[in-house]
Amino acid sequence: MDGFLKIAGGAVFWLTLAGVIVAAITTRGGGVMLLVYALPFMISGAGIYALGAILNNLIAIREASDRQAAALIALIASQKQP
Repeated sequence: MDGFLKIAGGAVFWLTLAGVIVAAITTRGGGVMLLVYALPFMISGAGIYALGAILNNLIAIREASDRQAAALIALIASQKQP
C-alpha cells in the first residue's frame, strides 16, 4: 500500500507539472494561468507521496518493535532459568 501511494502521488505531481510545462511552451502566458489551477493537484500529489512515505516508516517501526519485543521476551526467559 505504501508503494502504491508513493507511485500514485509521484505520478499525479509529475504529470501535472509536465502538463503545466507543455502548456507554458505551447501557449503565451497560458502556463502561468494554468499553474494557478494545477497547484492544488501538485500539492495533493506531494501529500499523497508523503502519506506513502509515512506509512512506509510506520511499517518499519512496527517490524523493529516486534523484533525488540521478541528479544526482550528471550532475555526475560533466560533470566528466569537458574
